[in-house]
Amino acid sequence: MVLAALSPLCLQARGIADIIEGLSSVPEFNATATYTVTLPSRDDDVVYRLQLSSVPTPADTLSPCAYLLRWELDTPSGPTEGWTSYFNGNLYRYRDHRLREYHTSWDAMPFSTADPALFHAVTAGQSPAPKTPRRQPGVQESTQFVELLPAYIARDLRKMLADTLYTVSDPQETTCDGTPALRVDAVMDVRGERVREQSIWLDASDYTPLRIDIESNPASITEQSISVRYAKAADKQGTPLNEESLIACYPEHFAKYRESNFRIENIRDTPLPTFTLPTATGERYTHQKGDSFRAPTIVALIDPTTGFSSELVRDLRAAVDQSPVEADIIWAMVTTNHDLAEETTGQIRPGEHLLINARSLARDCGAASYPVVILTSSDAMVKNVILGYNTDLPTVVLQSIALLK
Repeated sequence: MVLAALSPLCLQARGIADIIEGLSSVPEFNATATYTVTLPSRDDDVVYRLQLSSVPTPADTLSPCAYLLRWELDTPSGPTEGWTSYFNGNLYRYRDHRLREYHTSWDAMPFSTADPALFHAVTAGQSPAPKTPRRQPGVQESTQFVELLPAYIARDLRKMLADTLYTVSDPQETTCDGTPALRVDAVMDVRGERVREQSIWLDASDYTPLRIDIESNPASITEQSISVRYAKAADKQGTPLNEESLIACYPEHFAKYRESNFRIENIRDTPLPTFTLPTATGERYTHQKGDSFRAPTIVALIDPTTGFSSELVRDLRAAVDQSPVEADIIWAMVTTNHDLAEETTGQIRPGEHLLINARSLARDCGAASYPVVILTSSDAMVKNVILGYNTDLPTVVLQSIALLK
């Protein structure tokens, strides 16, 4: 006790350490927030409405948590929205009617936190010139609003403590809108000039954030103020931890705006997903995941409004006709136009099924563009996926069918 009384810096560091540990230990986090940006050059504020959820992922070396960040913003042309989700080395970002995605199993570079040149040199087996790597945050830790999550507030506090430009105050007991709180202040000075002031209020009972105020370049023409006000989320939707649960949150975004064929290229040796779709004759065709087909089956995902649809139908039928192995075909049209679908396939033959409005099946398979040909064995396991159309299609399909027996 005597040593502690004589060492206020020890007490300060210990207090901050408790705050960091508390933030890092917050279990599943669900909150709404109002994020307000004030600029001297604007007459009105920029106000985002946020929904934030996260869950700690101690085993993940790329991020301290999995998360889903949702935002809404009113603009002169109307409200706009977007979201970002990260889990287990996968990041999905939707905005402006575009769904982009990043996967470490596909390309680890966007998740790297080192100098890109150094990263490429190391992965190529070269010996780069000795230097201190320039830190470059990966997409998972630099996405908009991620710094508002408890685990990332803890990360930023650790960085401030290690940065000689920052001065971090000892936590102070206070209240925030009537809630008992702990407040931490941090300032950043560069060559004697104050360039940043930040205050963080945390719930004293569980360390969840209540409020954040940030002043950048105070008292200058480039001054910017950010104010964040948190509230407990009434609807605890939870944090998606796999693609299936994320698709369940945003089925339309995945069906219409996905730009990458990453997932469908990786569904080989997995069961064809469950689907129920209308037929051209007004009935329903249902396949349950795990059920078998009568024979090896080709599932053709087709947008009949695009080119080469008729050629695709012709070539697939030619391959089936030449095959020594009997095979069925499911024509899965992503259109709701029955006439156009029937015009594309012509007369349906024995062993064929014409399905309409198949965007949900395309979404669940991960198709982002058309056509896509999925070849399955009779036990409905995906054995091959062919993207797009080319003149070698009959030969490729014929060879694939032979391996499905």
